[in-house]
Amino acid sequence: MGLLARVSVHCLPHRWARPSGGALERNERHGDSNSGEVEKTVQAVAHGELTRRQFIERGLALGLSVTALGTVLGACGTDEATDGATPAAMDTSLPEAINIYNWSEYMSPQCLKDFQAKYGVKCNQTYYNSNEEMIAKLNAGATGYDVIFPTDMYVTVMQKSGLLQPLDMTKIPNFRYVTDPLFQKPSFDDPDEQDGKKYSVPYMFGTTGYAATLAKVPSPTDSWDQLWDAKYKGDISMLDSTRNTLGVGLLKLGYSFNTTSQEELDAALAVLIEQKPLVLKYDQANTRRSIVQGLALTHCWDGDVGLAIKTIPADSVEYVLPSQGYNVWADGIVIPKASENPYAAHLFLDHMLDPKQAGQAADYIGYQCVVAEGVNYITNPIQKSMRPSPEQLANGVFREDVGEFNAAYDEAWTKLRAA
Repeated sequence: MGLLARVSVHCLPHRWARPSGGALERNERHGDSNSGEVEKTVQAVAHGELTRRQFIERGLALGLSVTALGTVLGACGTDEATDGATPAAMDTSLPEAINIYNWSEYMSPQCLKDFQAKYGVKCNQTYYNSNEEMIAKLNAGATGYDVIFPTDMYVTVMQKSGLLQPLDMTKIPNFRYVTDPLFQKPSFDDPDEQDGKKYSVPYMFGTTGYAATLAKVPSPTDSWDQLWDAKYKGDISMLDSTRNTLGVGLLKLGYSFNTTSQEELDAALAVLIEQKPLVLKYDQANTRRSIVQGLALTHCWDGDVGLAIKTIPADSVEYVLPSQGYNVWADGIVIPKASENPYAAHLFLDHMLDPKQAGQAADYIGYQCVVAEGVNYITNPIQKSMRPSPEQLANGVFREDVGEFNAAYDEAWTKLRAA
């Protein structure tokens, strides 16, 4: 039995399956000198000798992954109500203000004004630059936030780390306006795959495909194979993004975008190394410029094309979502466990799923809202035209947390860039 399984088995309720040990088991198998400290740390949290925060800090220092730490915390029930206990009723009094932790320029000021006008609650916003920055701040003990906007798989990471409170969906009736199955039960927050509880509602989404300049590529195919066409040598840009670009190689070969098979990842790396002589650059900072300048094929996000079309004629470029599948990203809205105003936070989540609010937020931000009826409130015709059809969305896939296998992706990416 692996180290994680052995030291946490007494913490596990019977409904839990025995977890895979991951990094903890690997330490044991390879005789890592940290293994004794790892076992002591897990035993300490199991017996209540360490707080959740202390355990996370010590575990990270020992080289454990967020996923492994979240598994142990969940198994030991740290900071959770005892099984069978009745949760306390939510206080429905309204505060003067709620505190929103968000990406910069990612919320319509009108939505905030409308919320205050309806409930008498002001919305204060502070900002972060990356999911990693936001999670690190929460893990370090930052409190005072009521609503946060993590990107897809980071909802999973936060939930496994014990940073989120489950949502009371009876207080979010506007979730009925989320009609697309992809967003009703996204893989990063599917109650059937977790603990039967939901931890996020969706906010905005986008897609990752490629732009074809029609003067050079008059008949784009709906296939990633187009990016391997030798006639476009030196006229192709690929995203400087580990998971997105390795994901293209996986999808081209018919594999899962979120594979945890080393054999499949190696095969994807091989076809990307084969493609590399055709690639002008790996870039994600100037993709809009590449499209405007007329690069034949640009691996990019839909928003890049939408911005480029503001500068060049809309009929000069085509955005392609390949039939082999493509990445869909989405940001969720969550309520951190430390929120002091969970009722008002639930009202805010419900507010942002109202079609008018969702639509005017999308109109302000420039991305796509998950509420289909919200499109009626978007004024930009280009933005509307970029919205995937339900059939196209069904072919999209979210990036998922692959746990410790992420190190294999990083290694493959390093090999690709060095090839």
